[in-house]
Amino acid sequence: MSELIEGGPVPPEEAVALEAHVGPHKGASPLGQFAWALFDGARSPYNALVNIFVFSAYFSTVVIADPVRGQAVWSYMTAIAALIIAIGAPIFGAVADAGGRRKPWLIATMILGIPCMAAIWFATPGMTVGLGLVMAVIIASNCSFEYSAIFSNAMLPNVAPNAKRIGFLSGLSFSLGNGSGVILFLFFLLAWSWNPNPLFGLDAAQHEPERAVGVLSGLWWLVFGIPLFLFTPDSPSTARKVPEAIRHGLTSLKATLSKIGKFKNIVLFLAGRMAFNEGFIVLMLFTGVFAAGVLHWTPTMLITQGLINSVVAALAGLFAGWLDAKIGSKKSTIAFVAGCLVFNIILVSITPTMIFFVDIGTNTSTGGLYPTLPDKVFFVAQNFVAFFVTCGLATARSLMAKLSPPAMLNEFFGLYALSGTATAFLGPLAIGILTGLFHSQRAGVAVGVVFFAVGILLMLRVKEERAEVEVL
Repeated sequence: MSELIEGGPVPPEEAVALEAHVGPHKGASPLGQFAWALFDGARSPYNALVNIFVFSAYFSTVVIADPVRGQAVWSYMTAIAALIIAIGAPIFGAVADAGGRRKPWLIATMILGIPCMAAIWFATPGMTVGLGLVMAVIIASNCSFEYSAIFSNAMLPNVAPNAKRIGFLSGLSFSLGNGSGVILFLFFLLAWSWNPNPLFGLDAAQHEPERAVGVLSGLWWLVFGIPLFLFTPDSPSTARKVPEAIRHGLTSLKATLSKIGKFKNIVLFLAGRMAFNEGFIVLMLFTGVFAAGVLHWTPTMLITQGLINSVVAALAGLFAGWLDAKIGSKKSTIAFVAGCLVFNIILVSITPTMIFFVDIGTNTSTGGLYPTLPDKVFFVAQNFVAFFVTCGLATARSLMAKLSPPAMLNEFFGLYALSGTATAFLGPLAIGILTGLFHSQRAGVAVGVVFFAVGILLMLRVKEERAEVEVL
């Protein structure tokens, strides 16, 4: 999930800190650096195809025939995966921070993740027997996806020791991830949705194209992940064994947490970020589930939405950098989070016969891929959501760099990453509870409004000024 909500170039301040942390070394060749970015970007289609636009919608409306119950079940699965990730992230992060080899761990995540991604093919319409196993492989896929990010990110400072190169490669991997999504969305449309003779003989009546997206994203990760193992040098190994590395990393984390109380402004920012980050998760990870269950969108409609969203997200990153430079990171972040709040309200105001909480009746068809007025409003609103979420993530990470004292950037960015995973289960869990309590998908997704409102209130109290390390 964090792959969805952590993207864009590394801020210059963070890049400098990373360079200082790893010390002088040659780094990878240009080919090795590109292979790293290609690996990192090749992971992204799984999130887009499975978690956001295609499989999540199929699972919650066809595998689980009741869309309301389906959204609740998908929410609880996402929450369980996020909780496992939150528990494991500090441990695996400690291993990565210890400076040892990362490739064996990346191989392990792929060995676990790719077969589990492929196994979602067995999620048949209305299934009961074997449903628990399918749910287990979805949870395992999400965990392997997130854990692979930990070790991939940990390689970057050694792959590109030059500070400017770190920012460039981080941005390149983000672009390659969006580009991968665009290619696979187009492939889905051309191979299956628009093809009278579906490729590989997949049967649309049995929802085989939707079931195949796990295989597709797993193969993409495998094929475009291989160059990293061939051309990118691993990080230098250390004398620390895994148990020692874990103890060392957790001790360092404990030491950082013991200091954090003296940086009240940063604590306030991290609390606000945790709140609106949950809102981002609500809006992005439940797009397909909501659209399929409430508006009865087809896979073609969802795939097209994802395709346009990928383009919008790429443009949003550029706009975020421009506005950040113009008005500052704090004001930019608040503006983008406020935009998310507004469009969250708009999204939950939509039903097949209602927009902006106003009943418009059933005779609103104007034709096209998105035939009704509610369809069109949802399509436009969701593109704004993709824009504001991407911008908000970019400016929030930039603000973290501006608030942190240079000598402690690594420590605070460790907390920043931890804050993104430690509570990531709250949004999905809240959706599941509210969906079941009110028997309404709209009620579940409305919880995002609360997260955004709390985030804005906390962010208003944050001062955009660098903390002084002398207070320690």
